[in-house]
Amino acid sequence: MKTFFARLGRADPGRVVLQRSLLLCLLLCFPLARFIPLEWSWENGVIENAQVVVLLAGLFFAGRAWRHAPQDGAAMLGLCAMPVWFLLAGRELSWGAVFLPPLGFGPEGPVYSSRILFYRPMVPAFAAVLLLAALITGWRHGVHRYLQRVIAGGGFPWMCVLVVLGSALGSTFGEGHVPAFARDWVAHSQVLEELSELVGYLALVVAQGVVLRYRAQVGAPERVAETA
Repeated sequence: MKTFFARLGRADPGRVVLQRSLLLCLLLCFPLARFIPLEWSWENGVIENAQVVVLLAGLFFAGRAWRHAPQDGAAMLGLCAMPVWFLLAGRELSWGAVFLPPLGFGPEGPVYSSRILFYRPMVPAFAAVLLLAALITGWRHGVHRYLQRVIAGGGFPWMCVLVVLGSALGSTFGEGHVPAFARDWVAHSQVLEELSELVGYLALVVAQGVVLRYRAQVGAPERVAETA
């Protein structure tokens, strides 16, 4: 697997093929939502479990970048991204409520609620502390300057940003926030919502990989200058 990613990085360092594939997947969400079983989109169902796997993969890759990369902007970016992945995964798991028996069943499947968790009132404060710590750490270690260099060098994955925005739009459609005349066009709206979120999370993972791998390209001129 490591050899595969190494070869992929040499052949497509900007993950352009992956980004285009994600854009295609986003476009396919609408027709696929008409055929995928509604049960797949239930809370704690196939698609939501896939979302959690993708988010945990993002957490893993961010942690690996922090542990194994040199302590530069890329490594610190990985460290700052870890709380974000953790919180996103926690949100998809209803902060742990999905591990308990469902409260009941409705038209959209089993019903879970984090309100029954004794620690639920502390989650917003905990999330705020994690995000604040990430922002402070990023600012102190110049993560914003690293991102500026990536953007200036043309290495920022803008196509992933487009996919994430499109996924947010698809999720909004799936939630029913569309004009009345368009509601009949969206079959299995819950499936569309969850599929769009899944593609959006995949785009975030790919975007993170592109930005973190740009570290070597940014550092190359500096090493040449030092050698000279």
